[in-house]
Amino acid sequence: MRKVGTAVAMASALLSCIRADSAVGADIRYVPLGFTGRLTEPIAQSALQGAQLAINDANELAARKHLNIRFRLLPQDDRGNENFALNIARYYVKEHVAGVVGPWSSDSALATADIYESAHIPQIGFTATVSKLTRSGRAMPFRVVGGTSDLAAALAEVATGALRGRRILLIENDSAYSAALADAFVEKATSAGTSIARFRAARQTTDFSAALKAAAQHEADVIVFVAMYPQASSFLEAARRAQSTARILLTAGASNQVSGQAEDGRLYVLEFEIPQEHCPRWKAFSATYNRQFKAAPSTYSFYAYDATSVLTGAILKVGADDGEKIAQALHQDQYNGLHGTIRFDAGGANAHPRFTLYRFEGQWRPVQHFPADAGRRESCL
Repeated sequence: MRKVGTAVAMASALLSCIRADSAVGADIRYVPLGFTGRLTEPIAQSALQGAQLAINDANELAARKHLNIRFRLLPQDDRGNENFALNIARYYVKEHVAGVVGPWSSDSALATADIYESAHIPQIGFTATVSKLTRSGRAMPFRVVGGTSDLAAALAEVATGALRGRRILLIENDSAYSAALADAFVEKATSAGTSIARFRAARQTTDFSAALKAAAQHEADVIVFVAMYPQASSFLEAARRAQSTARILLTAGASNQVSGQAEDGRLYVLEFEIPQEHCPRWKAFSATYNRQFKAAPSTYSFYAYDATSVLTGAILKVGADDGEKIAQALHQDQYNGLHGTIRFDAGGANAHPRFTLYRFEGQWRPVQHFPADAGRRESCL
């Protein structure tokens, strides 16, 4: 995985990259799909670009099968704000989108869930990972990566196992995602001989001096950072200044933001899923992304591609007119994602979430997969 470049095209420029339809005619029906996130951020742009590549592939498949459906994205910037996300959800209802890829944050996903549910619009999450959403009894939410409960279990296994943590400081913030992940982590990691202290920071802060002081007071041997991933670089700089010797465990997304730091092997990140870098589809996606956007894909480029692909796959099967039928198709089928097979449980969560632990040694190197047998003897899809 490589750090995402800062010079990334905005959504309007991206839409100009859509391939021309070779079968345009009066009978072609264009189906709008929503995509919502913090689109002023390069990392969100990389996800949008991954989603657009999935749209291109779906349209090519529809043309080969002589289907009259073609997809187009309606990207909207929710600025990481629930009120913006609510307005965007109402706009998508008016525009009769057949589904939504996103929202980006768990707070926005929870805030808009009832609107999408009432309008029968499936929402496919790839970053909004709070497990509460897919345990709410709603029919429209889906998620292609693990939820906070799954991630917390893997984090606890890493912190107390591979990292041998006995005195752990957990740094969280006041977002729905972070709070849910922190609560679940404490539940999973608390055991005989393990002492866990918690420190809550504001979600916009870049000052972690107080958090590092709390780590020193707790004599932490492991620091687990579950605040927002854009805060990771500021936290690591604070840890360097404080000369912290604790092993540091970051969560999904941080590998896109962090490089050139903590080269002594004390820095780890637990990312969603298992990269299939040896597989032709993975290589083809990476090559196409590099060629079209002049940059390496982020982890979110892959997740967004998968989220968009499962949505378009269901629509190509049952049509775009009935959201309930689309949701039923999503539940009934399994999909060949870039990371492997994707299937959903009854609540819309990824039925078999997986994770990869990386250690930073000048670059991110895989150390371990979770569950323990994940990734073994897997054939390329």
